[in-house]
Amino acid sequence: MAINPFQIPVAGKRFFANDAITLLRLEDPKALLLQSASRIVRECPPSFPWAAPYRGEVCRGLFMGPTSIAYFFWTLSTRHPDLEIEGKNPADWCRVYLYLGQETVPPLLNTGCGISNEYLASNALKACLGKSESHAIKVLDALRSLETDLTYCEWLRGRAGALYILRIMRKGIPELVAAINAVIILLIEDMLPQQPWIWNNCRYLGSGHGEIGILTQIVLSDPSYAPKLESKLTELLKLQDAEGNWPVIEGKDIGLVQFCHGAPGFVPSLLAIRQYFSTLHKQIDKAVTLGRKLIWEKGLLTKAPNLCHGIIGNALSLEGKQREHFLCFASPEKIEQGVVDGIWEKDQELFGILWGEAGRAWVWMEAWDGSQGKFVLYSDC
Repeated sequence: MAINPFQIPVAGKRFFANDAITLLRLEDPKALLLQSASRIVRECPPSFPWAAPYRGEVCRGLFMGPTSIAYFFWTLSTRHPDLEIEGKNPADWCRVYLYLGQETVPPLLNTGCGISNEYLASNALKACLGKSESHAIKVLDALRSLETDLTYCEWLRGRAGALYILRIMRKGIPELVAAINAVIILLIEDMLPQQPWIWNNCRYLGSGHGEIGILTQIVLSDPSYAPKLESKLTELLKLQDAEGNWPVIEGKDIGLVQFCHGAPGFVPSLLAIRQYFSTLHKQIDKAVTLGRKLIWEKGLLTKAPNLCHGIIGNALSLEGKQREHFLCFASPEKIEQGVVDGIWEKDQELFGILWGEAGRAWVWMEAWDGSQGKFVLYSDC
């Protein structure tokens, strides 16, 4: 008899009990990768009208839309360039999703410059895919004369996200490292005086909009800034509660166990920057251990399995067999079963990286490659 891993959650709870006696095993991540990638190109082809539901504009940079899907295929092309998906290799799929008229999307740099900015994301990816200095220069010029409000420092719409986009280019076009690093420093110097970092009139703490996300992007972009942020990190570590979580907003009793808010965002952040804070290793290790315990107990979320606020994002905070157990809930069979059983909440966006199928495909690629500890769009470059 097949094991049913689901337990119907108690009304009002965001998770279901993790009381499995036997841990689930991920049998064939390569097959899952091919299945996810094929689903993307079949059900959300590179054409308009766009097949996926969305809120507002279709083109939302690396967050959702065609450029988000293109970024998945670009990362796949750097690891498995000859892998065939529905008759094309990953670089070819990247190209067709990336050239759907994104150049007509206005820069909108007065309202945001993070990973959701289409102008920055699409030009950075075109620069990497085609080794195009002209596209890279568009990104650098835009960020040198940035119009975005100085208080926009967070990852999704602010300067922390721009730092990640610059790291994509630094990795993809090494001959421009000096120019890219100069703009990185310019952004960081704008961000540091804005502390405490505020978003929507609140001091958010998590990876998506808050201080650990901003600190992590700064340190990964230029580790020489770590000493200036050691007291900030110490303060954030002290805000972890006895259960292992962090509040969404400083001073408010709001706790979520998902990547964008809470321990599942703090844990991969701390693991990514640990090497740069030698005097805090003991505190970081203690926080990671406690955070992982919480995620293991309360991280099987009822939201659709995605990276931003679902099980697979939480899985990336775990390691070994525990990570594998969580990932098994995102297989097509388990998702279908969860829908039938009424476990999952409705998907908000079906195919982008943070909320949809491209994120699951990236996770299957990581599992196939045996990679651990990285989070796409955040700490993977």
